[in-house]
Amino acid sequence: MKLKPHNPTGNIQEQAGYWVLTKHSPDWNATAETELQTWLAQSESHRQEYLRAIKLWQKLDQFKASSFPARQIAQNLRAKHLQRRQRVLAAKRAAGQGALILMIAIGLNEYIATDNYHTAIGQRQALTLADGSEMMLNTDTEINVKFTNNRRLINIAHGEAYFVVTHDAARPFDVVTGHSRIHDIGTRFNVYAQQDMTYVTVEEGEVAVIHDRQMTQVPWLDHLISKVERWLPLTTEDDETSARHLIAGQQIAYNELGASSDLIEVDVNKVSAWRSGRLVFEMAPLEVVLNQLQRYHQVNFQYSGKAIKQIMVSASFEIDNLPKILNTLQAAFPIKIQQFQDGKILVSSVKG
Repeated sequence: MKLKPHNPTGNIQEQAGYWVLTKHSPDWNATAETELQTWLAQSESHRQEYLRAIKLWQKLDQFKASSFPARQIAQNLRAKHLQRRQRVLAAKRAAGQGALILMIAIGLNEYIATDNYHTAIGQRQALTLADGSEMMLNTDTEINVKFTNNRRLINIAHGEAYFVVTHDAARPFDVVTGHSRIHDIGTRFNVYAQQDMTYVTVEEGEVAVIHDRQMTQVPWLDHLISKVERWLPLTTEDDETSARHLIAGQQIAYNELGASSDLIEVDVNKVSAWRSGRLVFEMAPLEVVLNQLQRYHQVNFQYSGKAIKQIMVSASFEIDNLPKILNTLQAAFPIKIQQFQDGKILVSSVKG
């Protein structure tokens, strides 16, 4: 069987990691060594990163015979999918038991500068990131920003954010929620991460939503492993076939397990109206409307009956003016709204 020539992709760190791992493979031969030497001769930065990867590999020798939960879970999951992951398993055996540790260690070493941002209930905040990208956080949102010379990673713990991304082909821009990531392809987009669902809406350009394999049950670590796993001589067919591409005017929803909905066409201006301090609804159940209001105010809506929740509402509200919103709803529908000091608001029907 004729072996394919080695052609590592990614940034220089990833390519160096690829060469270190493959050189510890039993398939390493004179042709591969020649290809490595050609790669090393291309630039001083190649040589420096390769030496750095070798030193890190040597430092991890003491751990290569160890067992730890993340690696054991990864091995178990891969064993369950033997046929589909045959090349992955072969690469891991060839690279030795320290391969996963090396991937994690090199990857973690990249993320040396991080910033955390949080908005309180009712607060919205506009930010300009170090690369010039713009980000606006909606109410009760928590995110983590990790920037390096090679990539840009935003992790949304919960909440909603709108992004205007500055194009930089050398530094991919990914937004992670749960076990999936939104990969920017030069665009403006909105991400709303609820407890069990994430909604991605594209205003301009294109994004790809990719599900990261759940190897450790720790979302950010699964994402990291999925990214640096490309050092290994593996196909990226899984990423290509599972990616869902969205263009302007489209929205997709996915859950924590990565299961996603069909793409739908939406009015982007309505989805992102919160940026200008408004909420826009078109034939939405009253319960949905009031649940959205709860995101911006310290209140708890309760209902005297199930039928009230299904009253259909089409309206545009000023987010911060709760009294006006409640008065408008009472005037437009046969309902009575009672507010209590503890923040509870009772919504009941008015019999005609």
